[in-house]
Amino acid sequence: MLGNYLDSRDENESPLGIAFWSAGTMVKTEISVESKHQTLQGLAFPLQPEAQQAIQLLKQKKINYIQLKLDLERETIDLVHTHATEIADLPKRIPQDSARYHFFLYKHSHEGDYLESIVFIYSMPGYKCSIKERMLYSSCKSRLLDSVEQDFGLEVAKKIEIDDGAELTAEFLYEEVHPKQHAFKQAFAKPKGPVGKRGQKRLIKGPGENGEDS
Repeated sequence: MLGNYLDSRDENESPLGIAFWSAGTMVKTEISVESKHQTLQGLAFPLQPEAQQAIQLLKQKKINYIQLKLDLERETIDLVHTHATEIADLPKRIPQDSARYHFFLYKHSHEGDYLESIVFIYSMPGYKCSIKERMLYSSCKSRLLDSVEQDFGLEVAKKIEIDDGAELTAEFLYEEVHPKQHAFKQAFAKPKGPVGKRGQKRLIKGPGENGEDS
């Protein structure tokens, strides 16, 4: 459908007009994007030099937190800040009225081992953001992660999406990075053996066993 729309759009329209649905209503938002930024996986806004430098510093563990934002007019990914951040500080790092990308160096212990894991957090405060902002942040996310992991060699242990900073507790982060496995173990538990001499009860009863005639 998007391809048909782009093929049939008027030549006087902006370089890229995207049609999609929101709350059951068709909405068209105009986004000026150079063709080199448009990909099948989404949109690839370039990381600005300060943002690139921050990612390198995070990889070297010289900083432990990065906040990035999209400049919707210039179509770039900009650095907001790299303030030193502890787990208790994370909730107040999440804006309540705009989307952001965050990278956090999560220092913790797991099964007796000390670990330092990079966690990517995509914060989107729901409908407090414009349709254009929500769509652009969602579209740019995957390409940003591809660039960070492939071009910069930053290993991201977990990718999280939230709409409220209050979700970012120590327990929440731990369970996201190290999900519990007991549910899977129960699903693949061995079947029980025979019970007594008569074996297990039959699940399918024969004719007449329910007090009914065959």
